[in-house]
Amino acid sequence: MPNPGGPGIAVIGGRDYARQYRHLMDTYDLLLVDPRGTGASSPLRCDSARWSDMSSLRALALEAVRACARDLGAKRRYYTTAAVADDLDAVRAHLGIGKLDLLGQSYGTYLMTVYAERHPAHVRSIVMSSAYPLDFDTLGRPAARAMHRSVHLLCRRSGGECDGDEVLSDLRIMARRVQDKPIRYPGGLLDDTALASTVYKLASSHVESFGRLPEALHLAVRGDARPLAELAERVRPLSGSSAGGGTFNLPVYVAVTCNDYPVVWDRSASVSERFRQYASRVARLDRDEYRPFRPEAWIGGIVDLGDFCVRWPDRVAPERYGRGRLPDVPVLVLSGELDLSTPTEEGVQAAEQYRDAQVIEIPSTGHVPEKHTGASACAISLETQFIRRWRITDRSCLRHIPAIPVRSPADRR
Repeated sequence: MPNPGGPGIAVIGGRDYARQYRHLMDTYDLLLVDPRGTGASSPLRCDSARWSDMSSLRALALEAVRACARDLGAKRRYYTTAAVADDLDAVRAHLGIGKLDLLGQSYGTYLMTVYAERHPAHVRSIVMSSAYPLDFDTLGRPAARAMHRSVHLLCRRSGGECDGDEVLSDLRIMARRVQDKPIRYPGGLLDDTALASTVYKLASSHVESFGRLPEALHLAVRGDARPLAELAERVRPLSGSSAGGGTFNLPVYVAVTCNDYPVVWDRSASVSERFRQYASRVARLDRDEYRPFRPEAWIGGIVDLGDFCVRWPDRVAPERYGRGRLPDVPVLVLSGELDLSTPTEEGVQAAEQYRDAQVIEIPSTGHVPEKHTGASACAISLETQFIRRWRITDRSCLRHIPAIPVRSPADRR
């Protein structure tokens, strides 16, 4: 039973799991269930929320969250990971299936852990791709640490086309420069928050363009910011449908995120008090952990972290996770080597929630390795082996995953 994450991504009609996992289909059935509020499962609507603002100014994103909560009304509390997990188990019970092999990708790893906590007797094994733990850091520190590592790994595998220390030095210069004087380009404004977001998205979800970052930074430091602006524009903003069309439903994304994820303020406090508590917490952060960015810029560049849910009106979280005992079943965690969205550090933390879990890092890939052309066959092969045998017998494919092509700055050629 797979889930591609989101939250808010429909399962049916999205990824072709039957084709991707065709080597399992001779002995396994495939169970596809659209989570409530997505796809054909009564899609949610938030008609007054301006979703285009979700990737614009942070204040506008927070207002979109508030508007969606108002549109959903009291029913917003019924869109949680626990509710989806119970829905999935109701389908399992209706079909008379005894145990499931769970396959979670991104948020799907969070969902499958909650399912395992609530319905442990019905889990046979768990595969988690790009995983993060139930109690994760909403202030983006693991991602900030992973950013340094990813830049160095990119250059280490580039055959001398870039140097990680030089790239980070250029990034530091540009972060300070655009903080003081943002760069305007046809698609928007590049300040230090937008630059942080660009780096984050390139390494996580646009790795095919990540190799262009060294040259773009090199040129920008020397006065030509056009390639850097082109990368910022290339990174697709968060988008979705208030009416629930397509495979991604933003109202579900907002509702589950704000109902379930940990926050660094008192949920029972007023919105104004939450803002004060959040600002106080950020002010106490170790700024060295976020360099070359300001903590405010780095956290603000990752849409669902930080103060994203500060305007969500509910004073008490519908559910609390991590209190139940997880089943003692085989668990495999795959982590993309370059991924900043769910870095390997968090994949290890997710694995540590279980007694019998192993972590495999997929080289030169970002978020959800199965989605990356050069790594998908290898990742799916590893997952297929594990589901069949509960162990990995051949990981040689990892050696054949190509490195991300890096374009060297002109004066290094």
